Amino acid sequence: MILLVGASDVLRVVTSSAANVDIVAGFADHAAGVVTPGNQVSTVASASTTVIIGAAGADKQRTVRFLSIRNRHATTANTITMQLFNGSVAYEVYKVTLAAGESLLYDESNGWQYLSAQGLPKTSQSHGSSAAVVQVANVVVLASDVVNNNAVANSIQDVTGLLFPVVSGGKYWFEFFIDYTSAATTTGSRWTINGPAFSRLAYSSNYSLTASSNIFNNAVVYDIPAASSASSANIAGNVAYITGFVTPSVDGNIIARFASEIAGSAITAKAGSVCRWMQVV
Repeated sequence: MILLVGASDVLRVVTSSAANVDIVAGFADHAAGVVTPGNQVSTVASASTTVIIGAAGADKQRTVRFLSIRNRHATTANTITMQLFNGSVAYEVYKVTLAAGESLLYDESNGWQYLSAQGLPKTSQSHGSSAAVVQVANVVVLASDVVNNNAVANSIQDVTGLLFPVVSGGKYWFEFFIDYTSAATTTGSRWTINGPAFSRLAYSSNYSLTASSNIFNNAVVYDIPAASSASSANIAGNVAYITGFVTPSVDGNIIARFASEIAGSAITAKAGSVCRWMQVV
């Protein structure tokens, strides 16, 4: 139960970024044996401190029954800090970083719940001296084909739409499964990632070369390898796989990237390609 007493206690949220956050709160006021329900809705679109449930008033108590905070920004994360402020001192109640589409819920029966963009529970657990996030992986699906048919051979470009947001200081695990086609088996490709500045990065990539062999790369910087392979196993059916860990030092997005070995010979990342990711620390 979250209880706001008298004319001073309020519940407020501190937001770390300008990512739009929608807030819906439900509560009940108690005074002289009378219970009066109420609600308060708001949108926060800046890095600020905002009162989301006001004071009950003199000689009253306000019970918080429901609270929904959703980051509805398409790409930007927002760190949410819940505070109970008594007019002079702010007490931290809960803190979580919401990636794009994620939500923080509270109700009297279940307490706090941290939900992925798909509405699946994500819970923080402490194991010894290390804090770890235990959750179902988030999934991003490429909505439409992305073609690299650049006039300059080996020109790297984003797989637009196949990305996920990261927040400075977090540690993330990720993997990309990319279904792709090649204009000819004699046209090779390269597959990699790009993103914000980092304190640690380690990833590997694996994609077809011939019907019986693949290209393998291990990297600790973005856009590796620098050169494309010399061929593709098939025209219509190839798979690129990229997996690794990243600890960014600034907020941003990790995005898949690719290139064609031969100018004007298309490599196409197909709709339905998938990225899975989770914040692990």
